[in-house]
This record gives sequence, C-alpha cells and structure tokens, in this order.
Amino acid sequence: IEQSTGKQMDDIFVSFDEKPIGAASIAQAHRATLRPTRDGQAPEEVIVKVQYPEVSELFEADLSNLEVATRLFAPENMEVAKALRKRHENELDFTLEAKNLRECTRDMQQHGVEPSLVRIPRVRNETGICTENVLVMEYLEGTSLSDAIQLEQDRVARALGKEDASELKAALTKRMREHFEKGGGAGSGGMMGIGGKAAKMVNVLGPAASGLLRTYAAARDRVENVVISFGKLGAKVRAQLSGNKQLDLIEDTPTATKKRSSVNLGRALKTLVHVHGIQLMLSGVYNADPHGGNVLVLPDGRLGLLDYGMVGRLPPEERETVAKTILALSKKDKAETARIYRENGYRATSANGDDIDDSTLHRFASFHLDRIDLSPLTLDNGDKVDTLELLRSTRERVVPSWVEEGRRLGGLLQGVSAQAARPISLAKEWKPIAKEALRKK
Repeated sequence: IEQSTGKQMDDIFVSFDEKPIGAASIAQAHRATLRPTRDGQAPEEVIVKVQYPEVSELFEADLSNLEVATRLFAPENMEVAKALRKRHENELDFTLEAKNLRECTRDMQQHGVEPSLVRIPRVRNETGICTENVLVMEYLEGTSLSDAIQLEQDRVARALGKEDASELKAALTKRMREHFEKGGGAGSGGMMGIGGKAAKMVNVLGPAASGLLRTYAAARDRVENVVISFGKLGAKVRAQLSGNKQLDLIEDTPTATKKRSSVNLGRALKTLVHVHGIQLMLSGVYNADPHGGNVLVLPDGRLGLLDYGMVGRLPPEERETVAKTILALSKKDKAETARIYRENGYRATSANGDDIDDSTLHRFASFHLDRIDLSPLTLDNGDKVDTLELLRSTRERVVPSWVEEGRRLGGLLQGVSAQAARPISLAKEWKPIAKEALRKK
C-alpha cells in the first residue's frame, strides 16, 4: 500500500486490520478506519482492496497461452479471446474499477434502484489513495448472499431434525436436477420430497408449501433467539424519473438505512436478477461477476453489490438483440429465437458437421438467457435426443460478444438461484425490461 500510494500507513489510516476479511484470485480485502482529512470529520470505516504483487505476470502468462491455443484450434473465436484479455487487464487496474463503481451507481440511481433497493459502495479517494493496485471504498455491513443461503438451509435442516444441512443439500441437489430434467424455469423451490416430519406438508400440499417450510424453520429459529424472518423491501422496484442525466451521486439517507428485522431471501434474489436485467438491457454497463460472494444482504433487506472490477459493456444494437431474444424466449418461439441468433452471428454445428436446427438453437439460447432445461429435446425432424449428449457433441463455431456476455451473466444468476433452491426463468423476469429497452431504442 505504501509503495503504491507513496504515503505512510499511519498517515492514511487510524487502524488497519492486517487479517483480510476476504480474498480472491487477484486481490484481498482488509477492513480499516480512514483517517479524517479535515477538522470535524469523523473517522470512517472502509474496505481496502489490495492487489497481489505477482498477479499481473501470472495473468499475462495464462492469457498468452489461451490466445495461442485459440489461434491453433479455434481461430474463429480469437475475438472472444481478445475480449477476455481486455476484460482481465481492466480488472487489474483498480482506477478503472473506481470509475466503474461511480458509473454504475449513477446508472442505477437514474433507473431508481439505488439506494432504494441496492447499494453500491462509494469510492473514498479524497486524498488520492486509490491507485492501480489499491482501492478504498466505504464499508457496507451485511451478510454475503452465499452465507444467507447457507443460513436458510441450516435453519430448514434443523426444522427437519437434522444436525446440519449436508443431507438437505444432497436432497436439494437431487430435486433441482429432477426439476431441470423436467424443463427448468421458475419452480417449487426444491423443497418437495426431501423427507422428515416437517417436510410432509410439502409433499402433501405441493409447491406452495416450500415457503411454509421456510417460514416454519424461521419461526423455530426465533424461539431459539435467532431472529430471521421474512419481510418486504420498503421501496418500489422502479422510480419514475424524468430521464435527465444525473450529475451527482445520491448519498444514503436515514430513511433508506432504517433497519428492518427481517430478510426475504426470495425477494433478494428477484431484486438481484431485476437489477442486472436493467444493467444489461437498459444501461449496457453491468457487473459481470455477480456470484453469491459478491452480493451482500444488508441489515435492512437491501442488497450490497460489490466488486466492479469485471464489468461488461454492450452497445445499443447488442442490447436490442438481447432484448429481442428475451421476448422470443418468453414466448417459447423457437423459430424467432433461432433467427435472431443466426442473423446476429452465432453459429454451431452438430456431430456430423451440419448447422444445428431451430430446436437445438432455441435450447442453447434458453441455457444462455432463460433457464436450465435438461429435458429431452425433440429435433426439427422429430427425433428425440438427450440434452447433455447434445451439449457434448455440438461444437460452437462462432460466438458473438453479445452471446458471450449474456450467457456469462445469465449463467451466474441461474446458478445462484439454483444454489438457493429457487430456480428461475430469466426471460419471465426480464420480459418487462426487454419491452422497455425496445421502446427506448
């Protein structure tokens, strides 16, 4: 930190916790207290993200090897490899991440979801302490979404008389796979058929009882003085704005930060999906890595969206293409979905070298931007094939950037929802946003 900023630690911080609170592939994060820079200013808790000294060289070696392999075995995808290099090079420059944080905050405020539904940490660089290798941000108190999912599953496991969630997770994994093999999409939440006395109501009453089981588990925990229950986010999903560009970031208000005693994990996941749909199709600038560890559930029920080192960007014409695809998927229109993919650059071939048919292309698009669907697929000629075998035998020849960007984001959002045993249909959730995007084109 001293080498990168040219300042002494004691001049920057009142305190600095040397033990990191988190670590990832390129950096680790420390909790600290920022020293006031003017009279009357109180010390502020911050997070300091510090890059590993050797990471730049390691990334360069990996990316060079990837480009060599791509050039030899899949030269048609060199543009994808170059885009990956650019993205990871940007991720190593924390001054760009600081700009991304400010830009995405302004965008989300313009669309009325920040700070009412989500919070993006503010950059603290009043004294020039943010560099390519060091990033200082405000500290947001909360529980990671991954931990919140684990806590809920532990509560449900205890309600079923289990000591921990390991057996429950195995059962949920089995139920989720069965759900995906039946076509996927928004479903029962994965609690059906998991056994135990308390779960009998789920098997008898059907999908709606999954929520009852979660409520029962939360109530049981309250008796044990663990106050975790369900509540509503106290803000409308979208604010009506005039459309004028906003120049200054809106700071949090006492009303916005008022604590609530409950967290609705299902609502949190819907908010996460909704906000990233706005970013993808309306803003065109989005967090490309929204896994459960990069999302906080704040004490008042809002989400804290972290880590904007990896940001995706889609130009207007590609946002329009994604929006049209979402609408086609929401209608289950195979021919229209296939037409959009083909006309906008995507190409894949079957095992015999022929271009894949409309049904296969629609299934691939569903994986990318809608749902996990492992049900057997009926081809255009009437043959029925196993989806996993089809995935293994099909070769992608050309993957345009909008597909690469969309499927990465879609896959992460589908994954975290499945982890929480709440499978989703992105096309269903994003349909209103897609319509709005096309109206504004």
